Amino acid sequence: MVVCVSEGVVTKDELMAYFKALEAAGAAHYRKMLDASRAECHLSADEVAELAAYAKSLKSHGTPGPMAIFTGSSGNDAFLRSVSPMLRPGRQLRTFSTIHEARRWLDRTPPGRSS
Repeated sequence: MVVCVSEGVVTKDELMAYFKALEAAGAAHYRKMLDASRAECHLSADEVAELAAYAKSLKSHGTPGPMAIFTGSSGNDAFLRSVSPMLRPGRQLRTFSTIHEARRWLDRTPPGRSS
């Protein structure tokens, strides 16, 4: 499982580094927990498009692993609108208001398949 905690303003460069680290580690098929409860994401439409194109072009083969996004009680809709377009097609993605719900879902959801 990959766990990522985002705090404060998340930048395009930070998200790019996240995608590159997943690729380098061969972890695209792992389950992923993203704690976005204390994150802000104010990417421009151009930045989102650039990141989405990069994420979807990764050479990872197989099936991407499921991603649970813990948003906290606020829902953090702005963060979700920014991140969702960057995900590869076929991705299992769910959002949760508590980290416990997110963890239970990931525990029940099979990981993706590596190449």
